[in-house]
Amino acid sequence: MSNSTLPVSTPTNYAVTEPEGKTTHMPENKELALEEERLHLQTLQALNTVQYAPRTSTLIAIFDYANNTEEEE
Repeated sequence: MSNSTLPVSTPTNYAVTEPEGKTTHMPENKELALEEERLHLQTLQALNTVQYAPRTSTLIAIFDYANNTEEEE
């Protein structure tokens, strides 16, 4: 479970320590930033294709409930 409160789309500037002990910043690593941006766009495209279609039984239950509440009033 993530403990971060920042949204995914927020650019970050986290410091990273490499094995040699040298500290670098994420934006300095262009290849990683490009891959991250590509994956982010790919995720957004996938999310844009998700469509919600309720089951027939759910729709029937909703309409039955609406009809019953109209009769009671």
